[in-house]
Amino acid sequence: MSKAIAFIAGSWCSYCAMIGDYDGAMAILIVYGILAIKKGYDRHKQSHPNKKPLQKEV
Repeated sequence: MSKAIAFIAGSWCSYCAMIGDYDGAMAILIVYGILAIKKGYDRHKQSHPNKKPLQKEV
Protein backbone atom coordinates (compact mmCIF):
# COMPACT_ATOMS: atom_id res chain seq x y z
CA MET A 1 0.00 0.00 0.00
CA SER A 2 2.82 2.43 0.80
CA LYS A 3 4.29 1.92 -2.69
CA ALA A 4 0.94 2.90 -4.19
CA ILE A 5 0.78 6.03 -2.04
CA ALA A 6 4.35 6.92 -2.97
CA PHE A 7 3.51 6.43 -6.65
CA ILE A 8 0.43 8.66 -6.40
CA ALA A 9 2.37 11.34 -4.51
CA GLY A 10 5.16 11.24 -7.12
CA SER A 11 2.66 11.43 -9.96
CA TRP A 12 0.94 14.41 -8.34
CA CYS A 13 4.27 16.18 -7.82
CA SER A 14 5.23 15.54 -11.44
CA TYR A 15 1.89 16.91 -12.64
CA CYS A 16 2.19 20.00 -10.47
CA ALA A 17 5.74 20.59 -11.70
CA MET A 18 4.63 20.26 -15.34
CA ILE A 19 1.91 22.88 -14.98
CA GLY A 20 4.13 25.14 -12.87
CA ASP A 21 2.16 24.92 -9.62
CA TYR A 22 5.01 24.24 -7.23
CA ASP A 23 2.90 24.99 -4.14
CA GLY A 24 0.84 21.84 -4.70
CA ALA A 25 3.94 19.74 -5.32
CA MET A 26 5.68 20.97 -2.19
CA ALA A 27 2.57 20.59 -0.04
CA ILE A 28 2.10 16.92 -0.96
CA LEU A 29 5.81 16.23 -0.44
CA ILE A 30 5.77 17.85 3.00
CA VAL A 31 2.66 15.92 4.08
CA TYR A 32 4.08 12.64 2.76
CA GLY A 33 7.43 13.33 4.45
CA ILE A 34 5.80 14.08 7.80
CA LEU A 35 3.75 10.88 7.61
CA ALA A 36 6.82 8.81 6.69
CA ILE A 37 8.88 10.28 9.54
CA LYS A 38 6.03 9.75 12.02
CA LYS A 39 5.61 6.13 10.93
CA GLY A 40 9.34 5.48 11.31
CA TYR A 41 9.37 7.14 14.73
CA ASP A 42 6.39 5.07 15.91
CA ARG A 43 8.00 1.88 14.62
CA HIS A 44 11.28 2.74 16.38
CA LYS A 45 9.42 3.49 19.62
CA GLN A 46 7.64 0.11 19.50
CA SER A 47 10.87 -1.80 18.96
CA HIS A 48 12.53 -0.21 22.04
CA PRO A 49 9.75 0.23 24.63
CA ASN A 50 11.98 -0.02 27.73
CA LYS A 51 14.83 2.16 26.50
CA LYS A 52 15.70 4.74 29.14
CA PRO A 53 16.62 8.33 28.28
CA LEU A 54 20.24 9.42 28.62
CA GLN A 55 19.43 12.38 30.83
CA LYS A 56 18.21 12.05 34.38
CA GLU A 57 14.89 13.58 35.29
CA VAL A 58 15.12 16.06 38.11
